[in-house]
Amino acid sequence: MSKKAVTSILLFAVVVTFLFMPFSIVSGQLGVYIYQVTPTGLSGPVGQFVNVQGTINTRNGDYEVWFEKSLVDSNTAEGFYINSNFTVPENIAGTYTIVLRDVLENANATKDFTVTTEYSAKAVVPSAPAILQQGSSVTLNVQVTGGAAATVYNADITVKLPAPLDTNYSKQITLTTNQQGTARAQMTYPDASFQPSGSTTDYAGSYGVLFNQTQLLSTSSFLIGFTDQDTYHRGQSATIRAIGYQPNDPSTITITYAETGAVINSLSATASSEGIINAAWVVPSDAKIGKYNIAITSQSNPKLIPDSQVVTVPGYPVTIRTISLAGRIVPQIVIKALDQATNTVYNATTATDGKATINLETGNHEISAYWNEVKVAQTTSSVTGQSSFDLTCELSNLKITVKNRDGFLMPFVNIDISFQYTKTDGSGSQTGTASGQTDLSGTFVLNSTLPRISYIVNASLYGLIFNSGNNSIPSLPAQPIAETFVLCPTETVALKVVGYNQAPVANSRLELVEMTSGIFYGYTTDNSGDVNAEATFGKYKLRVYVNSILLNETVLEVFGSTQKEIQCSSYNIQISVKVVDYFGQPISNAEVVVNRPGMEKRTAVTTASGTATFSGIIGGSMQIVVYPMGVENSYEAANVEVNSPDSIQIRMSRYALFGSILVETSLIVTIVLIAAAVILFVLIEILRKSRIFRKVM
Repeated sequence: MSKKAVTSILLFAVVVTFLFMPFSIVSGQLGVYIYQVTPTGLSGPVGQFVNVQGTINTRNGDYEVWFEKSLVDSNTAEGFYINSNFTVPENIAGTYTIVLRDVLENANATKDFTVTTEYSAKAVVPSAPAILQQGSSVTLNVQVTGGAAATVYNADITVKLPAPLDTNYSKQITLTTNQQGTARAQMTYPDASFQPSGSTTDYAGSYGVLFNQTQLLSTSSFLIGFTDQDTYHRGQSATIRAIGYQPNDPSTITITYAETGAVINSLSATASSEGIINAAWVVPSDAKIGKYNIAITSQSNPKLIPDSQVVTVPGYPVTIRTISLAGRIVPQIVIKALDQATNTVYNATTATDGKATINLETGNHEISAYWNEVKVAQTTSSVTGQSSFDLTCELSNLKITVKNRDGFLMPFVNIDISFQYTKTDGSGSQTGTASGQTDLSGTFVLNSTLPRISYIVNASLYGLIFNSGNNSIPSLPAQPIAETFVLCPTETVALKVVGYNQAPVANSRLELVEMTSGIFYGYTTDNSGDVNAEATFGKYKLRVYVNSILLNETVLEVFGSTQKEIQCSSYNIQISVKVVDYFGQPISNAEVVVNRPGMEKRTAVTTASGTATFSGIIGGSMQIVVYPMGVENSYEAANVEVNSPDSIQIRMSRYALFGSILVETSLIVTIVLIAAAVILFVLIEILRKSRIFRKVM
């Protein structure tokens, strides 16, 4: 195959690939795609919670999620991403398609999901904290979902009594599913139709509920107690109704605190003629938070399962937010709540939002707040229910402002703080530290710190502390914002500016810019090149100018009294310019001009040696122009960099010395060419005449 044919085939393949490339790849979009479904097993019963995450093509576009033919969610994408939640709708068992649809583009992505058959039998129980009491009739909801359509299911529902009896009572019912495979029924327990006879709820404990026990299709349970609730607060009455005692049977009701086993109350009760004990226990005003065991003991004929039940005194959630005197949220504050009725202390620590929640029971509580084991707040709270309040702590904001003698506010100064305090419990002293940096306004704030103690505040730049003489705060006042000022010292600075050969540079301009704070100073040297000034502690970028010419740039450290000589070696230098002709011969009486930005133009005439000398030059980039006396339009120019005394040679290639006369080289070339032509003509004539002579001879 020829090289041309191979090239054609490759080109055709590239074009076809581009034409059939998915648009999502071409455009850089993510495409319509489902990348995660929860549950990850992609199966579950009717009512199962499902989460679908994926992408669509349309940014912030509308999308729909379908479960087969049922629309289960529609919403707007966040960018290209979707996060959809729904529950599996009623359907017979089988495999169904979850469809994610981009509404604008009508583009889809799919995942298969299997609906499973579920059997359940569950008791209807009252809303917490109420519970089912002994002797109650319990409604059982029996259900089949995801079954076959229009099909009869036989259900054997078994209720198992609490251990150790574990007696079973069963009842069979039939359920017929609808076209979506769902069937529901209700039954009441206990009931005479349960076999064997004698079904009951006379015992306290957990009752099991089974759907087709032999197959164990589903299990659940419900709780029977003899109190009307399982939680109580102080002052509330627990209504007791216990069944299954002998008529007129005397009994004792004992309440013990589960944590310690201590008996806190004991009641006498006598069963009615129907064998029912009715009593009430009022939760005492000094009951501790926790679990309590209530037991009923028959004095003559105990029940097969003795009545014993645990109830809880949980307390009410009380949320406390700690704030400083400045009203700022203070985290990591330990809250201690002393229950005055029981002398019990409950602890919690405030989170990043300054809040801590403690469960407290009805009554008066002494609330204390501790900052690093120092009590900073105390109040009394009367708890009657769920509540929240702010607790102001005696904590101040320490605002540190750094400035110099002239009142200039200094940013980016490093601040190191140390302090010592005594713990409230008297167990000893503690040392604390903090650090930071001043902001653009020259301030640093230590939020929510302890007042009425002394602080050491060290301010530093470049690792050097500059306020050793004014770094102490004897006692921080207890107020919202306690402000202190740190003075950055001013130091004496003696500078001398010299040029080449140590010559003083008079009237030079000095600029000092502090490299951290930006403080600026400007000075001018006297006739001796000296400056005696004062500058704030720091490190400066020092520039020396004469007129607009920068002579030197250096760094000046002012960490105390400072003396420094600034060497400007390119100032007041001498340069000589030698002008030569085309052949390198010196040209006298040539005009030489030196142009230097920031300096007046300087001119001179070359001597017999072809040299012009310039003194008092400031080095740097400059232009040197030379031309014959009075012929300014016929010049040679050179750009040079001079930073020390130097000799510069400039060749005037257009001229040559002819004796003592300066002649343009073009004229000399013309004369030479003419002379050469004449000589050549003469030679030719001589040769011609010589040939004629030979012929005559």
